[in-house]
Amino acid sequence: MSQDEDAPYSEQARILSGLDWPILEASATTFADPDALATRPLRELAQYAERDPGLALRLIQQANRSRRGLRQEVHALADAIGMLGLQGVRRIVQEAPRVADVVRKAQAYRDLAAQSRLAALIAAEVAGLRHDSEPGEVALAALLNQLGFLALLIGDEPRADRLLAMLELNALPDEASYVALGYATDDLSRAMTEQMELPELLIGTQRAVNAMHPRALEVMASSALAWQILCGMDTVRGDRDLQLLARLAGQNEKVLVDRLGAVIERFNQDATVYRRSPLDPGIPGRVWVGAPRHQTPLGLLPRRDILDEGLTALRAEGDRVRRIRRMLRVMQFGLGLNRVVFARLARDGESLRAEHLVGTLHEPEFSHFVIPVAALGRLAGALENGRPQWWGRDVPLADLPADVRQLTGGVSGFVGRLCDGEQVLGMVYADRRTRDLELTPAAFEGFCQVLEAASRPKVG
Repeated sequence: MSQDEDAPYSEQARILSGLDWPILEASATTFADPDALATRPLRELAQYAERDPGLALRLIQQANRSRRGLRQEVHALADAIGMLGLQGVRRIVQEAPRVADVVRKAQAYRDLAAQSRLAALIAAEVAGLRHDSEPGEVALAALLNQLGFLALLIGDEPRADRLLAMLELNALPDEASYVALGYATDDLSRAMTEQMELPELLIGTQRAVNAMHPRALEVMASSALAWQILCGMDTVRGDRDLQLLARLAGQNEKVLVDRLGAVIERFNQDATVYRRSPLDPGIPGRVWVGAPRHQTPLGLLPRRDILDEGLTALRAEGDRVRRIRRMLRVMQFGLGLNRVVFARLARDGESLRAEHLVGTLHEPEFSHFVIPVAALGRLAGALENGRPQWWGRDVPLADLPADVRQLTGGVSGFVGRLCDGEQVLGMVYADRRTRDLELTPAAFEGFCQVLEAASRPKVG
């Protein structure tokens, strides 16, 4: 966890990693009589366990404890159940507390568990279309993608009520958590997966930059799409996640919508597990109805104390990676910039690739964005002469390269070069995500200061 040691969520991750995870009431009923399940295939038993993130986590952890010292990890629920046996699963279920007994916001937990289950079903569907050799591993990663948020509800985090209220307004999940908590629940999830030594794919899917890998992108997009479906597809994301999954699956978007309808029907068979009504299988198709997207823009409040402390720490930080990651956090919380991306310059100097990102985990298209330097147009000026640019004030947004405009939504933003001695490392991009939240001269001045502090300035 070296990259997260000084992050605002690091201590909470250590505490929450030791939680006694509860199980849903339906899980206790399902696994109460092992003899009744003895003839069921492992795949079916895994599907029962997959309905419950808490039970799934307990099974995977216990299975891997049993194999401690062996190189091959258990990363699918069917394998975990096969290793532990039904009597072992029953013991785990009997020892676990029940959600209704230990979670104050029990229905909010059940709703998030339902979202996680839907994400797992979507991920498994797409994995099947891609002929993935281990769809159960992908499904498990999607099921536990909301690990941090679930843990906050179990731990009765006081700020969780505020976060839930923002999500009721369909605010982007990472943006809502930045405002309510001061960090993204996805970052908390990642730190927890590392602390708990969970399977590699579970950890990898919590890092935005890993969206360049198909399996990680599949988990991220499936989780985002499950959230959209539960919001009735009325979110600012529109059909972006649907497009991402369609490309991954090699399917036409309308064909994928039909498949998602069938996935929802399978989800509805277990809707009572979460004490909620069945979903309309036609929800995914609503994204093309043409109604205005429901958007609740949330702005981060600039914090001068974070900016000042960050500038001092950046000037003293010798490790390049830690310096870049700190730079992004200082820009985000010290300056109130919702999205900040560092794109590394290729060794041959021919292209830029997104490498470190904050505020974009629910926009995985950022993570696998690559652009040739030759296609930067006027953006290349910041890379060549080192002078930061304010697009939308000093440079017309109409001059943005088409690919960048499509990626960012064509909003105003700051761009600057990051160096380390004589070496140009790459470019930093930052904005407030929406036209409803304006950039300010103070924010631009701070952006320039942070860039300078994070750089080892190039001479000449």
